[in-house]
Amino acid sequence: MQQDQNAVAPWYKQPWLWFILAPVIASIISGSTFLYFSIVSADGIVKDDYYKVARGLNLNTEPQENAVRLGLGGDLLIDDVTGDISLSMQGILPDDLSQLVLELVHPTHQKYDQVITLRRVAGSDRFSGNLQKQISQGKRYLLLRPANHEWSLRAEAQPPYDPLKIRLLPTL
Repeated sequence: MQQDQNAVAPWYKQPWLWFILAPVIASIISGSTFLYFSIVSADGIVKDDYYKVARGLNLNTEPQENAVRLGLGGDLLIDDVTGDISLSMQGILPDDLSQLVLELVHPTHQKYDQVITLRRVAGSDRFSGNLQKQISQGKRYLLLRPANHEWSLRAEAQPPYDPLKIRLLPTL
């Protein structure tokens, strides 16, 4: 009888052992979970004209400078309900320019980005196109450029988007 009262419980039944091991086990589980999500989820790409030189990154401002030199600007009208996009351009545009690319870039989620081709209306400096899907809530960066990336115009859009009227200008 005396022996049963003084018997030591096995190691896995000791409360102090689990009190000490609980934070270690929790950190291993949470660390493994975060490692899994960091490997599986993709980082969004940076939408800008950066290029590597030696150990640094430089921003290419040549497209914006070309837009300033040509005196380019544009008035953009986006109707989020119908999906119609209308662009009226000002400045020196080549006659053979038949289409422009408009990028609607979400600041944090690449899955909300849209790349839209705007086609020129014959005999004018107007372009038109359609949204691929409605613009979800949140800020957007707009980037307008020709297919050859010779120049670019930029703007920032804030909600509400019904309809969105915005002025595109070259930024330096």
